[in-house]
Amino acid sequence: MSQSSKVYFPGLNALRFFAAFAVVVTHVELMKKYIGFKNSWVDIWPKLTDGIYTPIQGIMAGKFSWYQPFIAEAGPLGVTFFFVLSGFLITYLLFVEKKEKGKIKIRSFYARRVFRIWPLYYLVFVLGFFILPCFETFHVPIQQKALDNHFLVNFWCYLIILPNLALALFNENSGAVPNIGQSWSIGVEEQFYLIWPWFIRHTRRPFKFLIGSAIGIVIFKGIFWFLWWKFPSHSMTVFKDLLVMSKIECMAMGGIGAYVLFFNKEKLKQFLFHPVIQVLAYLSIPLMLWFTHIWIQNGVHMLYGTTFLVIIMNISSNPKSLIKLEYKWLNFLGKISYGVYMYHLMVVVAILNLAKRFGFEKNVFTGWNDLALYVVVCGLTVLISHISYRYFEKYFIKLKKRFTRVVSGEAAEKG
Repeated sequence: MSQSSKVYFPGLNALRFFAAFAVVVTHVELMKKYIGFKNSWVDIWPKLTDGIYTPIQGIMAGKFSWYQPFIAEAGPLGVTFFFVLSGFLITYLLFVEKKEKGKIKIRSFYARRVFRIWPLYYLVFVLGFFILPCFETFHVPIQQKALDNHFLVNFWCYLIILPNLALALFNENSGAVPNIGQSWSIGVEEQFYLIWPWFIRHTRRPFKFLIGSAIGIVIFKGIFWFLWWKFPSHSMTVFKDLLVMSKIECMAMGGIGAYVLFFNKEKLKQFLFHPVIQVLAYLSIPLMLWFTHIWIQNGVHMLYGTTFLVIIMNISSNPKSLIKLEYKWLNFLGKISYGVYMYHLMVVVAILNLAKRFGFEKNVFTGWNDLALYVVVCGLTVLISHISYRYFEKYFIKLKKRFTRVVSGEAAEKG
């Protein structure tokens, strides 16, 4: 295969891991709440009322503790980052394939996604529905009850990779399947992969298509949100929640970044790579966390997505990036980040339930004990994910290589 058919972006593995770790932070605190320990979880948005419309207003009024809103928002932001990153990388690889090979081979694209995503997804599916419920160590009471009440619907939704629909039907976190509720984002990505290569294959004006897709989806969501607000019903709420989770517009935004790099749009690159723009991108994250208005909470992901795209493009492609993340240990963690994302909830739930069984008090996880909890959770999750990658996932990755048309990631780096 020619050198031009190899794609490697330095730093992306590290960014994958940091996004996965953000999800871990949120889920540790949420599971503490569900299992009965003192926690740092505060679901901010429903509390922003009575003249309080931003997190910073609530904190100044004594409504929230100092650590908010990071804990509750870290996980959703990590997932949004994943979506932008997926759109960026997949679109870039499709552009390369289209140019180097003459056209995009859809079946090969699907095969690559199946071999990389499905084996671990369905392993976790089997664990979540049939194995872990047999052990009290993995029970999350409020979620277990929801699963028992809606087992068949959840089962079929997860089986056909529509976990996001199950989550929308049964009201987000409390209705998630214990230990595997995070799979909803895998469903969103698979639905994106189902349609995206067709669009990139047939579009002759990719930039207009990418911009139009992002804007069109946002407008559609805005119109539907208005209709839901004016004519609320259960079915409308389910569809609204499904649309909120399905952030295809963030993936389209990632595709815009891929277009800028692939077609070498120098003026845009110079602007996005400017040190001032980089600094603003990093600073905008805490500013948006503290000052986001309640009325744009379901649209602020577009602002975050823009920020994340600037960060992704600079770290992966700018020789003068202010932050460098190409290190062996971060590459290792990024390589197993899919496992970190899929296994961490099982680890968190098991550790918290064992702590409860051994008589740990409700307020035990503070200070050094809390730090120790995070160290144990992260250590065990990384260990399990490494074993899974080496002895399970890697077998299917090798099968995936049979359908590879553009070498990317670790294989491209080594090549």
